[in-house]
Amino acid sequence: MLKVLIADDEKKVCQLIVNLIDWESLGFEIAGVVNDGISAYRFIQNNTVNLMITDIRMPGCDGMELIQKAKVLYPNMHIVIISGYSQFDYAQNAIRYGVEDYLLKPIRKKDLMATLKKILDRYKEEIRDARKWEDVQKKLEENEEKVKRSLLEDLLKRPEKFGGFFICEKINAEYHYRFVEGYYQTLIVKIIPVKRKEDADTRRLLLQKGAELLRESLQNVCNETVLNIIDGEIYGLFNGTKEELKQTHRRLKKVKLDLIRLQDVFDEISVYLALGKCIESIQQVLVSFDDARAAMEDRFYFADDFLLKKEEREEGENRADTDSAKNYIDNTFKKRFLNYIEIMDIDNIRKELELICGALQKSAAKDGTVVVDVYREILTLFYFGVHSYNISIPDQYAELKRNLELFGSIDRAMDYLTEYIVNSLMHWIAEKKYVEARPIRIAKRYISDNYYKPLTLEIVSKEIGFNATYFSSMFKKETDMNFSEYLKKIRIDNAKNLLLNTENTVEDISYAVGYSDIKYFSRLFKKLTGVTPTEFRKLYN
Repeated sequence: MLKVLIADDEKKVCQLIVNLIDWESLGFEIAGVVNDGISAYRFIQNNTVNLMITDIRMPGCDGMELIQKAKVLYPNMHIVIISGYSQFDYAQNAIRYGVEDYLLKPIRKKDLMATLKKILDRYKEEIRDARKWEDVQKKLEENEEKVKRSLLEDLLKRPEKFGGFFICEKINAEYHYRFVEGYYQTLIVKIIPVKRKEDADTRRLLLQKGAELLRESLQNVCNETVLNIIDGEIYGLFNGTKEELKQTHRRLKKVKLDLIRLQDVFDEISVYLALGKCIESIQQVLVSFDDARAAMEDRFYFADDFLLKKEEREEGENRADTDSAKNYIDNTFKKRFLNYIEIMDIDNIRKELELICGALQKSAAKDGTVVVDVYREILTLFYFGVHSYNISIPDQYAELKRNLELFGSIDRAMDYLTEYIVNSLMHWIAEKKYVEARPIRIAKRYISDNYYKPLTLEIVSKEIGFNATYFSSMFKKETDMNFSEYLKKIRIDNAKNLLLNTENTVEDISYAVGYSDIKYFSRLFKKLTGVTPTEFRKLYN
């Protein structure tokens, strides 16, 4: 029998816990009940305690201090905290000290039973080898459950394992399921702790709680219900009749409300449930998961929907309002954005990203996949720019791409990306070793704004307040080309853009970039690009 100590300064709460369930039938024995932290600590010093259930706040020695002391004495002791709605920070700290679960006041029987079952299972695993707790049949059952849990991960991450064909009979035989002819539907659940996104422990605990609620609510509703946590989300697959799937949808709405209630402990959280299209064969299961993923991305526009369903929205809306990332990230934007990176124009970088954020929010199409594509395009463009201009920024591309999944609104996602870009550039500026970089950046900006004018080394050096000879040396050192070469490069780059994006004549473009002699312009263009302006337009446009 596992020895249990109950510690709470409210005697009624202690009495409730003692009488709420049949402890002995579960394999537990109440070893003691105390009403303050000091008495609790003395008790565990003098008695064997396998499980301590304690309130967070108690007189004398509060729950937090008691937990720390108990873990020093007995590192393997199982601890469950009793928490009120307003004690989120205390609960979070306790979880970091190794607390295995929490019970929310008022304590419910089913919550206490579920917590004790988990602790009992963990205890059995700890002593399995030493005391031969499990017999052969138990091991076989555990192995079967492990195999069953692997189905969704194999479907999503290792589809080649099935040879391109998802055959119901083979899946039933290999994974111990009982899928039948009928209908299938997929589910993705995302739970985001809005103010604690970076806390992996909080996200993990929320997912575990979410999966438990789903299993409890959906049990025996469909012929088969498969649930698993994969890469920070809960994935589900349902099999049954159409009526059973409709019943599942109704249950899911209740589950979402139960999940939202978790914010009483975890502060502000966002919960999104996305359903894939209903299919008639398991062969189409990946199509349904893709549809659920697209529906999940629509959380950026339809966060208030109880269930996100891409298929229904497409049928009910005028799909003439199509959208794509190219409508936001065109060649003109790319040129401006890269130029701002090169000259470290932080203010304009912010303005550009704010404009895109506003444009996405006003999109008539309201297509969440476009938000994802735009985010990734900007991220890719940023890393292309910093690498092109030899700006030393740690490569966090994969992490930033993955972290988009931690946001449920356009403004928060874009704010996160903007702050990363701005902070990365500002950090690099702060670490720049030589002061010459700033006047050269100013000179580059001046050249970029005035390249079409009759610029000379003397004009630009005077503009930034340097001697022409000294400026020439600085410019060569910073850019690896002299002033004249750089000016030609800028002018020809702008000429390329005009050739591709306007219908102006070559002569007009020559004047627009600062050359009054069209023959000289054409020779220079061919020298730097390998083709004439006319050939360039035909070749690339």
